[in-house]
Amino acid sequence: MNPIRRKKIEAEAVRTVAMMILSGKVKDPRVHMVSVHRAEITDDGKYMRVFVTAISSEKKKIKVLAGLNSAAGVFQTTLSGKLGLRITPRMQFLWDEEYIQSLDESLRLIRKPTNPD
Repeated sequence: MNPIRRKKIEAEAVRTVAMMILSGKVKDPRVHMVSVHRAEITDDGKYMRVFVTAISSEKKKIKVLAGLNSAAGVFQTTLSGKLGLRITPRMQFLWDEEYIQSLDESLRLIRKPTNPD
């Protein structure tokens, strides 16, 4: 797949999912206060991983992901309509551990005491 086309599809997927959640088009009560960070599409364009986070406990994290994965078809249909895709990628929602680790690292660096030499 063309890298420019890939980036366009990934960016539109992030926008579409975020806007549908914010506008309330996803009626699943498990899906709320979700932050969509990035999407990665496979080379053949058949599958897409969407990385999300939310402020929640471990138990609620599983429920949020289950709600998003159950609503994946709605997201796929909307994305396909917006971009006019012949092959609509199947979406899988995953927790963005890299984002959480980068936040933890940033907080650790901010809180690190400085030496007043």
